[in-house]
Amino acid sequence: MKSKPRVAILLVLLTPALLNAMQLKPQTLKAWDAYARAARVRMEARARGHGPFLWVDEEPDRLERVRGGEILVEPGNDESPHSVPHGLVHDWMGAVFVAKASLDEVTGVLNDYARYKDFYKPMVVRSRLLEQSADHEKVSLLMTQKAYSIIAAVETDDEVLEVTIDPARVYSLSTSVRVHEIADYGKPSEHALAEDNGPGYVWRTLTITRLEQRDGGVYIEMEMIALSRSIPLAFRWLVQPLAEHLPRNILAVTLRDTRDAVSQAIKQAPLNTQIVNKVDPRR
Repeated sequence: MKSKPRVAILLVLLTPALLNAMQLKPQTLKAWDAYARAARVRMEARARGHGPFLWVDEEPDRLERVRGGEILVEPGNDESPHSVPHGLVHDWMGAVFVAKASLDEVTGVLNDYARYKDFYKPMVVRSRLLEQSADHEKVSLLMTQKAYSIIAAVETDDEVLEVTIDPARVYSLSTSVRVHEIADYGKPSEHALAEDNGPGYVWRTLTITRLEQRDGGVYIEMEMIALSRSIPLAFRWLVQPLAEHLPRNILAVTLRDTRDAVSQAIKQAPLNTQIVNKVDPRR
């Protein structure tokens, strides 16, 4: 059983100064590795029972709101973004409840990569499965985001590790292993930039997903974490609000689209799985 929305954060820090190429620096990558490692450790602690498995169970108000139909999104690890040398780590946690859904129905949607362009449009333009084994997958995604008439495009390869805790609970870790920003997207001059070089919209991503079936449905939680370049001081007043709110909005939309796709899949389930056998009155 698998659980993995492959939609990692596509962070767009839009200002002319940020469109100049910048190279990912070693100290920035070191800070990212430490942050991502700590996030994985927290997830492993949840899986081992050191605290609630679900984030919504940490506070009764969260559970009540999500159970009531709200899509809840808050900064992960207390705040977002986090400053690191020459970069920013954006960390957001979100949850949604899909009523009357089963774990298999949710994972069926999350595993249907060929339809991501339908589920998550217009953000996801293309997705495909590259490799697959019992608990591991490698997926390629092309994602875009538009703001202020500028289109940011990023292509990633993500390695996915899935862990089944029990028949009702699953979590996954999706880690970017290749990230290419695309210059002049949609134009004849479109081309992929060298890895770790470019505007710095997104350099690394980590998505942690938790699913639990209970209460007559499935809770879906996603923690989306991404590394981007830092914001030049001269433009911080302009870009900071976008840097803070855009990833939050992306996560909220992703959760909404996932819920809607699962609900639609349930409605379109084969008729023979929904028909109750009737007794022939002549018998």
